[in-house]
Amino acid sequence: MRIDAAIRCFAIGLVVAFGLLAEARAAEPRVALVIGNGAYRSVPELDNSRNDADDISEQLKRVGFAVIDGRDLDRSAMYAALGRFAQRVRGTDAGLVYYSGHGMQINGQNYLVPVDLKLAGSSFTPFDLVKLDDVVEALNYTAGVKIMVLDACRDNPFANSVADNKSSRGVATRGLAKIERSQGMLIAYSTQSNSVAADGVGRNSPFTAALVREIQVPGLEVATVFRRVAINVNRETQGAQTPELSVSLLQDFYLNPRESDVDAWKKLGPSASAADLRKFISAFPESVMLDAARARLDAIENASERERLAREYADKERSPAPGSRSRRSRLQEGDVGAVGAPRPRWARENSRYESEPNSGRSDGACSRGDWGFEQRPGSRRSIARRHRARAGVERAGRERTSGQRTGCQGTGCQGGAGAVGLAGRRLRSRQGATGRRAADA
Repeated sequence: MRIDAAIRCFAIGLVVAFGLLAEARAAEPRVALVIGNGAYRSVPELDNSRNDADDISEQLKRVGFAVIDGRDLDRSAMYAALGRFAQRVRGTDAGLVYYSGHGMQINGQNYLVPVDLKLAGSSFTPFDLVKLDDVVEALNYTAGVKIMVLDACRDNPFANSVADNKSSRGVATRGLAKIERSQGMLIAYSTQSNSVAADGVGRNSPFTAALVREIQVPGLEVATVFRRVAINVNRETQGAQTPELSVSLLQDFYLNPRESDVDAWKKLGPSASAADLRKFISAFPESVMLDAARARLDAIENASERERLAREYADKERSPAPGSRSRRSRLQEGDVGAVGAPRPRWARENSRYESEPNSGRSDGACSRGDWGFEQRPGSRRSIARRHRARAGVERAGRERTSGQRTGCQGTGCQGGAGAVGLAGRRLRSRQGATGRRAADA
């Protein structure tokens, strides 16, 4: 019973392990091995190899690589790291190996130097080193893109020891030799073959510092990345160091697959919304199109603000406050003066006649209500008739007043009274005629 239970537990453990491994592979389409050797035991340390490896590892993780890290590894630890990498890189889309440290070539064969290499008696053999061909073999476990980056062409103190060792069959030379068997692979050297690269005086070597910057640029094909690295290194070292690139990839590959600012700007197009422009500004704060994006965003926001104000004004016109009338309704009702517009002359004259309680005879016997006009009070015809009637009444009034001042008691005074009576009869006859016309209508 115990044996059966143990077998079942072992079987369950295998199923779980294989499930986790399959899940890890599915979640890791890209795998990288990053090694930085600087704390050598027999020679002075390299100041920035660990920094180089740390910064490259950080950038690769940001662009989607699952990274296997190794720092200051001896020979056995380097081969153990290669074994783990070969296991995890199977079935992935891409495998990448980055190495920063000492390297050398012996009889045209490239080697990487572990930190535990000893110079006891000034003798060591290539078997104390790590063959670069073994690194290439580990990369071949992936059927996808293979990338190897070697910042290992430093001024190597071990090279002289090998050269002086007469018991060794090999002769060490400066730098690394070019790898011939590289089909389907991209190999980037920090300098040209048989040359020595600078270690650098800052945090990183010139080669790695340029590579860290270029990885952060989205949307660049991997060959373009290393060409830009070579240009920058050559410029920064004033021609003393020129990286070398060997490309035999059969497909395009992007270290940073995130969309570039140029492609994102093209996709926005002329009809981009304010939200899309804000996303672009947030995603690409250092883009050369940043000013153009901000200008378009300001234009859209200003237009939206104008539309909002126009809608608010229209809403106020359609929905006036309780007890008030809208401008349009007041105009339709003829209330021109109430909205502050200049009133025409006929409207001003009409208001003046309506405001006077006794316009006409000075004694108040003839008032505005006695005229009895049927026309609309504000029409031009009615106003003209009022002007004529008023002029007649005022003229008769002036004649009567003139007679009273002179004390006239004869026919002249009677003529004045008769003139007033005649004006009244004319006014009443016109009133009757107007009434008859209105009745006939």
